[in-house]
Amino acid sequence: MSLKDLRGWIEKLHEENEIKEITCEVDWNLEIAEIETKLREKKEGGPALLFTNIKDYHNTWGKKFFIGSLGSYSKIALALGLPKNTPPLEIMKIQRERTKNIIRPIEVSNGPVKDNIIKGNDINLFQFPVLKTHERDGGRYISTFNGVVTKDPETGWVNVGLYRGMVNEDGKSIGVLLAMATHWGMMAAKYASMKKPMEVAFVFGGDPLLPYVACSPYMPHVCEYDILGGLRGEPVELVKCETVDLHVPAHAEIVVEGTISLDPKDFKVEGPFGEYTGFYGGRKSPKPQVKVTCITFRNDPILQGSVEGPPYDEGALIHSITASSFALDFLEKNCIIPGVLDAWVPPVTHGNDIFVKIKKQYQGQAKQIAAALWGAALWWFKNVFVVDEDIDIHDYDQLLWAFSWRVWDYDEDLSVFRGCHGGVLDPSTPPELKDPAKMGGSGRWNRLCIDATKDWRLEPVEEWGGERFPPLNRYLPTPEKIKKRWKEYGID
Repeated sequence: MSLKDLRGWIEKLHEENEIKEITCEVDWNLEIAEIETKLREKKEGGPALLFTNIKDYHNTWGKKFFIGSLGSYSKIALALGLPKNTPPLEIMKIQRERTKNIIRPIEVSNGPVKDNIIKGNDINLFQFPVLKTHERDGGRYISTFNGVVTKDPETGWVNVGLYRGMVNEDGKSIGVLLAMATHWGMMAAKYASMKKPMEVAFVFGGDPLLPYVACSPYMPHVCEYDILGGLRGEPVELVKCETVDLHVPAHAEIVVEGTISLDPKDFKVEGPFGEYTGFYGGRKSPKPQVKVTCITFRNDPILQGSVEGPPYDEGALIHSITASSFALDFLEKNCIIPGVLDAWVPPVTHGNDIFVKIKKQYQGQAKQIAAALWGAALWWFKNVFVVDEDIDIHDYDQLLWAFSWRVWDYDEDLSVFRGCHGGVLDPSTPPELKDPAKMGGSGRWNRLCIDATKDWRLEPVEEWGGERFPPLNRYLPTPEKIKKRWKEYGID
């Protein structure tokens, strides 16, 4: 399946009855966000929504807003070219297989995103229906579910991330939360030392998997265009930007080009913003600004975005697939830790918590796994929970059961790794411990490893088959005899 653009994706969603078009007039100020939030109350979310009649946006460049693109596992499966009923674990398996074979992008001379080119005094981001999504937000945020393209000035590594961006009142600049521990933050630090602005391009629309790879935890120096090509099975077609030395998808809906000054004298107030944590984050304070130098867009463009927050926003569902896959890939490829069987990042935690299932080989293996994961990620995996192979890590009852009956020596089984780098948006971290000026663009965390595996300090018991722990009397498969006779029993 080839899905180069948002319009083909919207057609596919119509075919699968996974989208609703809202034609009555709605307000960009909170109303669209509140509609989407209501649909998200269910774990699997609701349909994607295309708004075509937005207050104040009847005679503007952009009149449409699309939201909920990947707001359910069924839509993620469809975007990957899979049947919509593909379960999350199968999606993970295919994700891991495809990303082993990256496909580099190709440059083309032109594309639909060049239908309209706006520069200079004509630039006005409010010509597009930028939403206000939370009551206390510092402004209207345009960058919520898209790709943000930057390039390393030394190596040429191109990163496509997803970072929030607030349109300033002039409509010609974007305030951003630029944490130096992120991939674009690493690049920004180099530009700052060179006393040069960093070029950036915000990409809206295009391949539905662009935000999917942009918000996923890939290692530094990996280009998300390459990953996207691997997931899609064909190269991403890119065109050169008009005013910056960057390349963007030719079939995008809207591209905003600009430069970021890293000089504090050029900072302006940004924030707060209702974040994925379910709390407001990134307090109102001076932050870097993107000076917009050009906007290119398709005819009748569709602006795409998301509403951040629990329980299951699009990013949460994506992270459950990609962060789980990342953890398994990293432990298998980059470490010498044997016996790792499965990993799962629950969507509601947005990558803060991870459960790992192992076939235990030695005492202390859980701590080794936790240390490896903490060293691999920026601020993922705050809490690592490790269990034996007889526990289903996708069943919360079994996880709690393992915690209750296999964790007893709290000094040994609960390991706190203090003073780590951590998330700048974690509401439980005191403000002074996530101040970018003090902490180098990172927050400060104490991380936790819970070893809920069987304790190998116990002596083997002969009547238990030489095992150190009593055998299970639950979580066993239903005998075939019982399955065959079930209707005969007359139990509904």
